[in-house]
Amino acid sequence: MNQLELLWELQKHEKHLGLLKEKLENLAKSSYIETMTLKMEDLEQELSNRKKSLEENNKLLRKNDSTLKELNFQLKEIEKELYSGVVTDIKQLDYMDKESESIKDSINELELEIISLMEDIEDIRMEIEKIEEEHRENKERFKETTIEYEKLTDELREQIRKDMDQIYNVSSKIEKELYEKYNTIKNNKRYAIAEVIEDECSGCHVIIPTYLLDKVKSREEIIQCENCGRILFSPVHP
Repeated sequence: MNQLELLWELQKHEKHLGLLKEKLENLAKSSYIETMTLKMEDLEQELSNRKKSLEENNKLLRKNDSTLKELNFQLKEIEKELYSGVVTDIKQLDYMDKESESIKDSINELELEIISLMEDIEDIRMEIEKIEEEHRENKERFKETTIEYEKLTDELREQIRKDMDQIYNVSSKIEKELYEKYNTIKNNKRYAIAEVIEDECSGCHVIIPTYLLDKVKSREEIIQCENCGRILFSPVHP
């Protein structure tokens, strides 16, 4: 392999390396894992809120149960006095009767509130179960996606390492001055070597003069495009 062919080989590996690095960067920037992470965080926050609501409702239910027991106790005591015959004063009996009715109303209201609370608690429990199931499924998908992401990343890094090894091996065989010229052109033109396709420079699309074409096709000399300055390479070797 002569110097021109080494340069061509070098450029192919550098281009491939650039594509691999771009893929790796795009993979790192991929919003899918980030979206899944945010989804997991949202579910965890929602789950925390539901559990907090459940705790508050259970606390209120216990309080209402305790109040209901106290009201039932008061009602029994009042009714015991009402029907025992011990209290004979009409006004006192009337007051106790009204107090009994008031307590009964409070008990009815509290019982309705307790029923409503129990229904809310059951709904929240069902929501928690649903969120937990969704969270488990998302967690499993996230795990699988992460494994696949790491696998792809490792594969790309391995390919990058191989290309870098090839670049080092090829560049070490290129003469210093030629290698410097190659890099100078590459820095100015993005890529240093242009293929000659249908007698045109693929870099600037200018027709190559006939007197240069044979030299380019022979691959024996380093020929630069008279227009763009790129090194010319013929894909067809005589």
